[in-house]
Amino acid sequence: MTQYYDQHLHTHHSFDSTESFENYLNKTDKQLVSTEHLDFKNPADEFKDSIPVFQVYNEEIAQLEATFERPILRGVEIGYVPSQDSQIKDFVSASPYDVLLLSTHQNGAIDFMDPIVRKMEQKRLITEYYEQMIQSVENMSHANILTHFDYGMRQLDITAEEYQKLAEPLLIELFKKTIDAGLAVELNAKSFVKYGNGHLYQYAIPLYISLGGSLFTLGSDAHVSEDYELGFNEMGSLLKENGVTQLATFNKQQLQLVDF
Repeated sequence: MTQYYDQHLHTHHSFDSTESFENYLNKTDKQLVSTEHLDFKNPADEFKDSIPVFQVYNEEIAQLEATFERPILRGVEIGYVPSQDSQIKDFVSASPYDVLLLSTHQNGAIDFMDPIVRKMEQKRLITEYYEQMIQSVENMSHANILTHFDYGMRQLDITAEEYQKLAEPLLIELFKKTIDAGLAVELNAKSFVKYGNGHLYQYAIPLYISLGGSLFTLGSDAHVSEDYELGFNEMGSLLKENGVTQLATFNKQQLQLVDF
């Protein structure tokens, strides 16, 4: 029986990681997939294009597959910005990725993790952030996994009740579009554990389920191998408390459900 495996992690092919494939491969016997950053004009990287060079990436993976005698899946984390729509689609369609993560990191001017967002009025930030994320799902409906729905909230000190009051209508629209598009929703360990946003997931997961949502993934968002499968016990317990018994995996962008 297929085991569930971490579907969100980074190596040195991402701008913000120096980790090697070998360290992940030596840490787990499970299926390995890396999901490298794709962020054009990235505010978190001096507005450079933070993009994986697929030929170099693919060649390294092929060598590792031969050395370790096991398959490795190719993935990309798409940092979607509406003004970059054509550029993003051209890049993604040019390479045979196994899994497409869909993220909202930045708006072309600031990264939503920049401390400057703390100075923004919360309603404005939440509205701008989720309107952009909704647009990402509308325009990238062929993606596989919607990652860290709360990324833009990581810098905020906000309770679940305050978040619900400000975000729920937008979150309902986002989840409905995500369900219609067939994307899975990720529980992200960096948010859940490192940024203390577990309470937002405790609120949002039942909401997503109430709308008919059933596809979930767990992602550590590891940038170092020590964080592989970070938070899986806590996040898995939350899903089981809500009656979820299967998780979504993707290979050649095709869905397979596995028990966990």
